[in-house]
Amino acid sequence: MKEHSTALKKAYLYISRNEHALREKIGEIKSYITGADDTGIDLKSFDTGDSASLEDFDGFVSSPSLFAERKIAVLENIERAPAGFQKKAAEKLSKDGGTDTVFVFTASNERINKALMEEIEYKGVIKKIRPPVAGDLLKWLEEKSTSDGITFTDDARFLLMENVNLDMNLLKSEYGKLFDYISSEDKKIIDRDAVKFLVSRMHSLKIFDLMDFMGERDKNRSLEALEDILKEDKNLLGLITLIHRMFKSMLYIKTDEGKGSVTDYLSRNINMPPYFIGKMVNKYIKFSRNYSEAEIIKIIAMLNDFDIDLRKSVIDNSKLVKTMIARITDMKIKD
Repeated sequence: MKEHSTALKKAYLYISRNEHALREKIGEIKSYITGADDTGIDLKSFDTGDSASLEDFDGFVSSPSLFAERKIAVLENIERAPAGFQKKAAEKLSKDGGTDTVFVFTASNERINKALMEEIEYKGVIKKIRPPVAGDLLKWLEEKSTSDGITFTDDARFLLMENVNLDMNLLKSEYGKLFDYISSEDKKIIDRDAVKFLVSRMHSLKIFDLMDFMGERDKNRSLEALEDILKEDKNLLGLITLIHRMFKSMLYIKTDEGKGSVTDYLSRNINMPPYFIGKMVNKYIKFSRNYSEAEIIKIIAMLNDFDIDLRKSVIDNSKLVKTMIARITDMKIKD
């Protein structure tokens, strides 16, 4: 969306499985608008998951602006929006209205309201954003650290990539902290402990601890780690995704498909280089010894049910996840 405002399409839909890529795209749009010579633009973002936003969105699009010739309505994660919200967006997009409004949507997939998709296709453009590749971040880190005379251990690089979650801007920011720390040391070597102590994390390290404790089938330590995660108010749906990926990997290992298939599966689902994928595979091989194949199959089905319940918010989420972890670690089924 780099065109001059007079050349803007009526609608833009950006699709990517990587939320950080979508957030960066929205950030680019906002930076472009605020830095443009054309100041007659009114931009507003709406949380499509919040029912109260529907009324705000309706009012923003319907009401003429006294100060702007053009409006830009940003609707993030439109595929998660209630049906009524998506239908309203389709309706607004289908009408010219009294003001010139540009609609910007983001989504993780194309499963959105049919009428809305048709309007976007007719009046705008759909762009798929390639997720950032770990190799790009590692190349930057290697070049930057070499020029600065700094060495990263393998474990430190692996943890740093996990923590920044393939976000280049975050990597550069966190590298600055590590550089400031190590520049006063005689040995310019950054190890795992330095990263663990200094680097901000997209996920709490307790999440990774929880994954390890569950893999080891340690119920008490798993629940202790969960308590720390809940204090930080982390995304529990994201936690289920991580747990599901671990047990799906373990199922590949348990079946005849073996190590090659789990490597392919992880490579398709996370953008990490072969070295890091190999470390995860070896960890999951060790964990798979603690669960029978029948248990893993039942756990995967159970995770799907819990995922649905969490999205519906049937009961308190913290209690729901505690129950889930207890049931997983207590599972007793022989092959």
